[in-house]
This record gives sequence, structure tokens and C-alpha cells, in this order.
Amino acid sequence: MDNLDSLFSGASLLSLQGAAAAALLVPNVLGNLLGARFDKWRKWTSLGIALVLSYLAAYLAKDANAIKWVVAFFNGFLVFASAMGLNQLPRKNRPNGHSADAPEPKFLKSWT
Repeated sequence: MDNLDSLFSGASLLSLQGAAAAALLVPNVLGNLLGARFDKWRKWTSLGIALVLSYLAAYLAKDANAIKWVVAFFNGFLVFASAMGLNQLPRKNRPNGHSADAPEPKFLKSWT
């Protein structure tokens, strides 16, 4: 248990899973702290976090060509789509426990 300080390190935050977790959790925490007035900004905050983290990963990469900035742009959208759960759209594609008329969870609100 001496590796607990590395559960969320800089390297793990710049991975796809870490960036998607940050892009999902930060807007939802802010939404719970700021209330309903923040709901319209959740998806934009998530997209901003995803793009910033993908460009940060491109900046830290050792490769010096210009294509990495184009790839970083698309990686930002990939992180955002992963955080938003794009593969779960529309609601009928969700697992059986989430029917179309089921209430939304309190912490994680749907952005769609």
C-alpha cells in the first residue's frame, strides 16, 4: 500500500482514462457545488478540460512535428466523447436498468 500517492498522478491524468475521468467528475462536482445555474455549462466545461488535457499531453510529448497538434485536437474530442458516454446514446441503447422513463441519478446528470 505504499503506492497510494500515485493513484492520480500527472501521467495517469494525461491518459485517456484519467482525462475522461477528470472531464466527467470536475463538471459534475462543480454542478453540485454551484447548483442548477451551472447545468448549461457542464458540457462546455467538460469539453474545455478534455481539450486542455489533450493539448498538455501533446506539449509534453517529445515528438516535434506539427501533426501532433492536429491529433491532440481530435484526442480532445475523443476524451470528451468518452466522458459523456457517447456510446450510450440514445437512451434506448442503455442497459436494461436504465429505461427511458427512469429518473436521472442525482450526482451524474445527463448532458443530452
